Amino acid sequence: MRTLANLETNGKAVIHALQGHPELRSRLQEIGFVPGSEVRLVAKAAFGGPLAFQIRGSMIALRRSDAACILV
Repeated sequence: MRTLANLETNGKAVIHALQGHPELRSRLQEIGFVPGSEVRLVAKAAFGGPLAFQIRGSMIALRRSDAACILV
């Protein structure tokens, strides 16, 4: 299964599940990353920096390590 960290720029996917520490999963759900939501990767920062996603009408930046915990 793929993760959000593996999406190409402008790639779209539907969130399938969240992995990782319970606190991280809770934080991701609070900001809108819930199973069934469609998400689009808008931009990638250079040198392993954060990724910018559009989800539910909002732009949200996540660390790559956090994005790798979201299965699509």
